[in-house]
Amino acid sequence: MIQLDESKYEILLSPLKRVGFNTFFARSVIAGHAEGKVFVDSVNNPKSFYAVHSYGKMSLLFGDAGNERFNNELTAYFGQKNRRDEWLQAHPRAWDAWLDGLANAKKAVRYSRLNFAFDREEYKKNNHEINLNDYSIIPTTADMFNSIDGSVVPKAFWRDERLFSQYCAGFTAMVNGKPAATAFTSYLHDGCLEIGIETAEGHRGKGLARAVCMALINYSLANNLEPVWSCRLENAASVNLAKKLGFRESLRLPYYHVPAQI
Repeated sequence: MIQLDESKYEILLSPLKRVGFNTFFARSVIAGHAEGKVFVDSVNNPKSFYAVHSYGKMSLLFGDAGNERFNNELTAYFGQKNRRDEWLQAHPRAWDAWLDGLANAKKAVRYSRLNFAFDREEYKKNNHEINLNDYSIIPTTADMFNSIDGSVVPKAFWRDERLFSQYCAGFTAMVNGKPAATAFTSYLHDGCLEIGIETAEGHRGKGLARAVCMALINYSLANNLEPVWSCRLENAASVNLAKKLGFRESLRLPYYHVPAQI
């Protein structure tokens, strides 16, 4: 298993486009929007690929699933001490036999990940202007890049505030002068804007997430961008919010949690 130099990341684009689900997190690593690592079985003629998004804790296996040497090296890698926690997807489904072997050995846990399609008519029918008496919504600025805390926040998905400012649109609900909820561009590729959303503790269940997501969706539609949503099936809050915003499940696939080794 060879770590690929960033200057050679373009060799992943063609095989990556053959993957039949949302891989924008891997595309962002290839594009240099986010930090990450890419491992291959061969530099000159790669057939097996493992891409890791460093900040978002997401990874992707794709290509030849029957490469025994590559798979053995991956097994050893996942057993390393101080390796970080990650969530793993794979294509094609031939990878499942090996990944289920990890799960059976208690080295991984299998969940499900959902991809959604956006229904514009459903969105327009059910999402209208929300009362702003208790909060205000402002554009998320580069100055806010490091100050918004949480797990799904701009600094977890973008290399720095310069790239965030260049590519990313975001909207933040302010309560008493402090950020309470932020919806932002987590990935931007091929005319698609994937939505990231974080609500601060103490402000959840108040409709703020829906309000900022509506602001970002309206921005997307005004700029001819297709809103994109993906999440873990077990994340009921995210699934329910997606449905309220006019997203409909389009694909369900295995999603492996590979815990960090301490």
